[in-house]
Amino acid sequence: METDDLNLIELMGDRALAYRFLSRAYRTAPDAAFVAALRAASADRPAEDPLAPFFAELASADASDDEALRIDLAADYNRLYLGMGPHPVPPYESVYTSPEGLLMQDARDEVLAAYRSQGLDAPDDFNLPEDHLALECAFAAELAERTAAACERGDREAVDGLVACQRAFVEEHLDAWVPAFADDTEKRARTSFYRGLAALAREQVEADRAVLAEL
Repeated sequence: METDDLNLIELMGDRALAYRFLSRAYRTAPDAAFVAALRAASADRPAEDPLAPFFAELASADASDDEALRIDLAADYNRLYLGMGPHPVPPYESVYTSPEGLLMQDARDEVLAAYRSQGLDAPDDFNLPEDHLALECAFAAELAERTAAACERGDREAVDGLVACQRAFVEEHLDAWVPAFADDTEKRARTSFYRGLAALAREQVEADRAVLAEL
C-alpha cells in the first residue's frame, strides 16, 4: 500500500474518532460510563487541547467525586441543550441557518437527504430533529470510516465519491453553523467541559474544511 493511502487511512481514522466523540458528547447528558471514559483519557493531555482545563480539573479530583461531576455536567447539558435554562443553545442546524431561527426547516430536510443518499437514517431510538449536532457528527464519522475501508481495499472510485460527499457536507452544513453554535456555548456554559467541547467542535470543523479541500 502506498504512503499516500496509508496517510489517508490514518487521517480518516483520526477524523472518525473525533466525530464519534463529539457525537456521543452532544447526544445525551453524560452517564457514569462516559465520565469514567473521560477520566481514563485525562492523563497527559496536550496543553493545546481545548479540553485541557477540564482534564486538569478531573485529574486533580478523586474518582469518588465522579458522581457529583456527572450531576454537574448533566445539569449544564440540560440547561444548554434541552432548554432547561433561561439561555439555551439549541443543537440544531435549522435554528442557526433559517431566517426565523426555527426547528425543522430546510437544513433538516437537506441533512436527512444526505444521510439517505448514503443508505443511512436516524437511529430508531432518536426522536429529535435529524439536524441535531450529534447526528451530523455521527454521519461525518461514518463517512470517514467508509473512506478508510474503501482505501484499504483499493476502491479509488468509492474513495473519491466519499471524499466529495464529506467535503460538501462539511462546507454546506457543519461549517455553516457549528462556529456560531460553539460561540454561544462558550458564552453560556457553566462547566469547563462544555466550554472546551464547544471549542473542540469548532476546531474540528474548521480543520476539516481545510483538509478536505486539499484532498
